[in-house]
Amino acid sequence: MTDIDISRPIFGREPAVLINAVAAVLATLIGFLPTFLSTEQAGGIIAVLTAAAALWTAVKVRPVAPTLFVGLITTGATLAGTFGFSLSQQQVGLLAAASVALMTVLVIRPQSTPVNAPRTIDGTVVAGDIRAEDLPAA
Repeated sequence: MTDIDISRPIFGREPAVLINAVAAVLATLIGFLPTFLSTEQAGGIIAVLTAAAALWTAVKVRPVAPTLFVGLITTGATLAGTFGFSLSQQQVGLLAAASVALMTVLVIRPQSTPVNAPRTIDGTVVAGDIRAEDLPAA
């Protein structure tokens, strides 16, 4: 049994954005490492990183489904780029970084809310940004 509190936000509020930003930076760094790694090794490492980032994000936000969908897409894109096409190590790293960044902005961020201090309107948890027109009249 562990006593780690997994409900804490990371640096305040947006765990999905922060976790996936770190995953994108790591994928880019691995893509530009000296070529002592083969393309397959680099792709495998990046795929594990993107899958781990998706799982960590799934723990930190609700609903879980968009996060797991994004994890499947980004990990699949990395593996397809590594083993399905003849891409270089740099191209695999950039493909993974771009897919993580785009999917975070387009899918996870608008559809999720942090587990800790979720966004609510009249007591109902809502995903994404709260706009002024969404709030009840004062």
